[in-house]
This record gives sequence, C-alpha cells and structure tokens, in this order.
Amino acid sequence: MGGCLDAILSRCSVRRFEDRPLPREVVEEVVRAGIRAPNASAAEQWFFMVVESEEKRREVYELLVEAHVYYAFRVRRDWGPGFAERWREKMLRDRVYWAPVYIAGYLDLRERVCRDEYSELERLWAVQSLSAAFENMILAAWSRGIGSVWLGVPLLMPERFNEVLGVEGEGFELMGMLAMGYPRREVKPRPRAKKLGDVVRFV
Repeated sequence: MGGCLDAILSRCSVRRFEDRPLPREVVEEVVRAGIRAPNASAAEQWFFMVVESEEKRREVYELLVEAHVYYAFRVRRDWGPGFAERWREKMLRDRVYWAPVYIAGYLDLRERVCRDEYSELERLWAVQSLSAAFENMILAAWSRGIGSVWLGVPLLMPERFNEVLGVEGEGFELMGMLAMGYPRREVKPRPRAKKLGDVVRFV
C-alpha cells in the first residue's frame, strides 16, 4: 500500500518529455491498469485510442497547440491575445506536450444499460468511470518512471481530433487525452492552495 500512496503523493503533471519511445508492452500495461478502474454498472463504457506513430503524433500535437491557443485567447478570463501568441511560441519552441504516446479517452455508449429516462445519468456515470481509468493510467505510468499530463483542451474541437484519430459513428464521445513519456527534467508536485479543512467536512 505504501507504494500506491508514494505514487499518489509524488505524482505531478509532466509537460516536457524525452524523445525516447515507450515500449509497447509498458504502454499496454498502463492501459490494462486503466481498465481495472471501478466502472458504473460494470458496463466498461470506455474506448481508448493509443497514438504512437510519428505521423499521427504530429497531427495530434498540431491540434493540441491550436486548442491551447484557443483556450488562452477565448476561454480563460484573465489571459489576453498577447498571452495566447506567447504561449504558442513557447509550446513550439520548448515542444511542450510533444510526447512519445498520446492516449485519447472516449465514452463508448453504443450499448446502453439503463432505461431511456436515465440516459443522462448513465452518461455521467460513464464519465466518472473513464476519469477513474485515466487516473489509474497516470499512476501506473508514474510508478514506472513515466510522466503524463491530462489534457482537456481537445474537448474544444472534438470533431477535429476525431477526424485525425479516425473515430466515427454514434455513441463515441471524446472526453480527454493523456500525453505520456519519460520526463525531460526532474519534476516535483506543487502544493495544493487549499488545505484539507477548506475542502473537507466531517459529520
């Protein structure tokens, strides 16, 4: 149990990776850990696209840069146009988020387990299940010395990512992406701004 807690407490997001490829067997091990996550109704309503080819990684990376600039320019309240362009330059210069492997997580709701009147609740449960799978993958990777970062910006342009990844058809919904690889430099977790007493109440 100590090893699990060590991974949780030492984990932090990694945004700059070595060019060193990840062995296929290690990636499969990480994904296998992901699908061991708890999932609502034992429905396993998830699907994962693992991107490891040079061509597809470059296409994904170009979209990630575009999505981050869109986020900085239009979504954030406190960042102006100047910041967006500076962030684009920094990403490209430092190859921020350029990774040996990307894992895109999709809801797979082609097979429903709940009655129609509970479809929204079923979707929410599936989102929670997929989130648990992503967290398992992050921790499994970290325990092997592999860093990752959970990316939500693909949700700003899901159709573009679907096109690049070749995902089509009813029932699939992009929920996020992990960039994964060996850290380019030593990283340390940042302290949380809120203390335990700020976010927890015992009754």
